[in-house]
Amino acid sequence: MRVKALVALVVVLVIAAVVGFGVAARDRAADVTTVVTRVVDGDTIDVADPIAGATRIRILGIDTPETYGAEVQCFGPEASRWATDQLLGRTVTLVPDPSQADVDRYGRALAYVTDGDWDYSVEAARAGMARSDDYGVRRERLIKTAEAEARAADRGLWAVCQ
Repeated sequence: MRVKALVALVVVLVIAAVVGFGVAARDRAADVTTVVTRVVDGDTIDVADPIAGATRIRILGIDTPETYGAEVQCFGPEASRWATDQLLGRTVTLVPDPSQADVDRYGRALAYVTDGDWDYSVEAARAGMARSDDYGVRRERLIKTAEAEARAADRGLWAVCQ
């Protein structure tokens, strides 16, 4: 009797997990291929086609020096120019991270920006234009490795900012 009850419980849990995950997956944002129409700064862009209902994208996995507000940070303008050179007018794929929310508190969609195997977050860190952030994104190890390369080579912000 206990074995039958245990088997029934396992079956119910498996069905609930499959149905529950299916619903969660449908509710999540899907990858979107679009064109970058504006570079706001080194980690924020505007795109032609929305993802998660937003056309302003906060790029996941990195943090670049600020270029707006009362305090323009060291290497902020350079990081923004580099981002513009890399992204403006480029057709990219926006890839959400299932470990993160779809949208941040400012209404920006959260996504990686890729073009085939090219990942903007990794390349910005490798070029010394961005620091890896500490939000536990799935690509964190790749980004931190690229950042370590930039630090070791004194590239970008690592050469001039303390």
